[in-house]
Amino acid sequence: MKHVDLKNKRILYLGPVYFDYDQYLIKKLNQLGANVTAFELHLNTIGLKFIRKFKPSKIEIYKKNYYDRAFKKSNYDYVLVRHGFQLPPSFYELLRKTNPNARFINFHWDSLKPNYDYRSILPCFDKVFSFDYKDCETHKEVQYLPLFYIDEYSTPQANGSINKNDILFIGAWRNTERYNLIKKTEKICEQEKLKFSYYLHQPLWTYLVSIKEGIIPKEVKFKKLSPKEINKLFAISDTIIDFPSSFQTGLTIRTFETLAAGKKLITTNKNIITEPFYNPEIINIVEPDNFRLDLNFIKSKPKISLKNKIKDYSIENYIYKLLDE
Repeated sequence: MKHVDLKNKRILYLGPVYFDYDQYLIKKLNQLGANVTAFELHLNTIGLKFIRKFKPSKIEIYKKNYYDRAFKKSNYDYVLVRHGFQLPPSFYELLRKTNPNARFINFHWDSLKPNYDYRSILPCFDKVFSFDYKDCETHKEVQYLPLFYIDEYSTPQANGSINKNDILFIGAWRNTERYNLIKKTEKICEQEKLKFSYYLHQPLWTYLVSIKEGIIPKEVKFKKLSPKEINKLFAISDTIIDFPSSFQTGLTIRTFETLAAGKKLITTNKNIITEPFYNPEIINIVEPDNFRLDLNFIKSKPKISLKNKIKDYSIENYIYKLLDE
């Protein structure tokens, strides 16, 4: 694949730029020579909260003034949009009028569902990408683009610990489905004398929302681990287990981080078998409804490496695929 030359290219990035992986993507775009203007689409400012409480009739005016800031600059070469479902087609139509030469690219790291429905804005873009297999099959204008790993995971960490994990899980609290699978893993590992460690993260505000809705998240940590901290845990673990949300068919970022770090992977996502890097010596698929662990796989030492194949899923290559004409 021919790499796009990003030197001095002007890019407008619209999305939840507070999110870690959006920040990594913006940082890499800048490292590759682009000039990126990032614009937060998650409108949850202190000002909006104040207006919502004390002057609710002014909310739409406030939003309009906020989003109008995206039009202050023009002559962009690319307009990259994630989470773009929050704005109507008219917004993108006007943005294109002020940037007639820009390529408009929409990409998704979440599956299409009622509260994440981007179908109305599909005609506004030159290209639309999703990580979700099913969404791409259902909507032919949406192209499949799997996720990536950031550079930190391709750098092996020294293993200086004797307290090694046979299996490790790191992820966010999503629902009781994920928690129950973690507890099933824990029970099997206790029976088989395997060391299993897990780290469940949940922000305090979503924890409070869960409690308000009658769900009490268990064994969660409010502190989110950094890539450096995750990599250190990877270094003392043989196998990483991944429990993606059942409504998503795409592969998680944790999938690529695990393989980039040279670790074995256990996943409940059977779609991984269609990927060119799939190899049962390193990747094991388990059934969530008939949950069992393959002890031979857990105790095995792979004789092959996916290092060369997984390079194609670096964040840099993700950008080149995203912008490829």
